[in-house]
Amino acid sequence: MGILELMLGSSGPGEQGIEGKSYTLPKETHDFVYPIAVRREEVEAFGELLEAAGDGSPAETDPEELQAVIDDVGGEEGPDIDTDALVERLQRPQNAAASVIGTWSETLERDIGVVYARRGTLEVLIEFVKRCKDRDEDESDSFELPESFPNAAALLKRLEEGTDTQYRAVVHTDLLPDE
Repeated sequence: MGILELMLGSSGPGEQGIEGKSYTLPKETHDFVYPIAVRREEVEAFGELLEAAGDGSPAETDPEELQAVIDDVGGEEGPDIDTDALVERLQRPQNAAASVIGTWSETLERDIGVVYARRGTLEVLIEFVKRCKDRDEDESDSFELPESFPNAAALLKRLEEGTDTQYRAVVHTDLLPDE
């Protein structure tokens, strides 16, 4: 057994007419991703958007305030809603976006670099941005999009273009954000 087989897994003949060997990597430690070129300022702009979003509007993240709003609308005979689960569900897009952007920030070593996007990453970031834009347009919410928002939007555009392809790479899951 050679060192490559020890490191990469079992080998076999090349696939799809490609000369050479093909290695099977363990699915537990490797995943298909889209390599996306990014600028540090774009990733930082997303970080600023996450920071500006904070914990959401107070009624959205405080189970007691949320329950008070539900009680006002439905009265005592209103529906029995698990406000903790609802708050968790409302915060899911922001938490998922924070995980992705945090990992990208840590791995980006230069002003321009490559990050790895898993399938579904674009949708996660779009959902978070949509919620931020909705909050920005809501007169009752004090949230405002940061001035760097166009850089975050540019990152989304590049991510959309980069994931709209069949080209994917295989990388070790240590380099990827949590799912």
